Amino acid sequence: MTGRLVQLLRLSLADLRGEWPVALAQVIAIAAVLTPLLVLFGLHQGAIGTLIARLDRDPAMRLITPEATGANRFDAAWFREMAGNPDVAFVIPSTRLIAGQIDLLPAAPSPGASRVEVRTSLIPTAPGDPVTGSAAASMGTPSGAGAGAGAVVLSARAAGRLGVAAGDGVTAFVERVRGGRTEPLAVPLTVAAVLAAQNDGGTTAYGSLALVEAVQDFRDGKAVPALGVTTGEPAHAAADYPLFRLYARSIRSVQPVAAALEARGITVATRRAEIASALSLDDSLRAVLLIISSLSVAGYIVAVTAGQWGNLRRKRRDLAILNLAGYGTGWMVAFPVAQAVVLAAAGSVAAVAGFAGAAAAINTLFQASIAHGEAACRLDAASLLAAAAVTTVLSTLPAAAVGLAFRRIDVNEELRHV
Repeated sequence: MTGRLVQLLRLSLADLRGEWPVALAQVIAIAAVLTPLLVLFGLHQGAIGTLIARLDRDPAMRLITPEATGANRFDAAWFREMAGNPDVAFVIPSTRLIAGQIDLLPAAPSPGASRVEVRTSLIPTAPGDPVTGSAAASMGTPSGAGAGAGAVVLSARAAGRLGVAAGDGVTAFVERVRGGRTEPLAVPLTVAAVLAAQNDGGTTAYGSLALVEAVQDFRDGKAVPALGVTTGEPAHAAADYPLFRLYARSIRSVQPVAAALEARGITVATRRAEIASALSLDDSLRAVLLIISSLSVAGYIVAVTAGQWGNLRRKRRDLAILNLAGYGTGWMVAFPVAQAVVLAAAGSVAAVAGFAGAAAAINTLFQASIAHGEAACRLDAASLLAAAAVTTVLSTLPAAAVGLAFRRIDVNEELRHV
């Protein structure tokens, strides 16, 4: 079996080599059809893929928050259910916004720097938070007798206004009015990390949920031993929360998660309009590519079929001689199929080379608007192999059909003209 396949391949290559100008023209024709399609799909995968990847990397695009404060209460069971949702990447309770306002001062200000308090929003975070990333894992909690056991992650803007960096100390000032008297509180904290500006453009400090709840309990007039406050009513663990901060796993997950929450009567705020615009552009371009591909494939099949039909008509006598020499009618089918496979492989290689050159030129033109690791035009190896496989199949099917038609060659009639 292997020997016959080798013989078939040798005969096919010898025939193509003998008519190399025709074979070369067919290879160029295949590459001429396939290369523009690869470039179009490369632009879709590169430009649109980069746009969607950027949106996916932006936590703000995946953020889902309730619109109405206090309209619903969310307990531990609800948060466990949300955390188990495969479309949810991260969810954490939020305390009342007004209770999270603190004033920060650097513990050791730089010489000549002004000591102006910076009003900051204190927001709870935890490991897995897309905004704080790995920095959240390095934070402590305000446990113990002292008030200094805790850390915060600062936004770039907050750190810049305070003039602090990771590892520096800051002091959080909070006040409450209890019994007609104003009671101030100073909480020393450590800056665990400073976020990149694109992660949070506001003046924000991220702390553990325990720290944020302790600050809220203090404002509510309760005793908070973790912050060194022993006066006030005893604080109890929160049974539920009025707000949450939830991040979908991708921008495509935002709509399903938001719809599920709204079906339960929870009105939420998302960036659905911007996400829908990007995904609509992706769907529209896919439709355009499908139309162009269909037209190209139809034209390619017609051209390949006509070329192979004409080619085999010229070789009727050669095939008749092969048949007379003992090569059965199966060779009438296998011979054009083998040649079609060789031509499709050569055409695919030429098309991939052409695509690589075109992609390099396009990426050079757009290098000012793409970041490191991004590309305006690209296709992965799997896509290129799939394109080559489809090209081979589309080439061999007409070849097989033509070969089947030539099985009815009358050998005697053909040899009569030799």
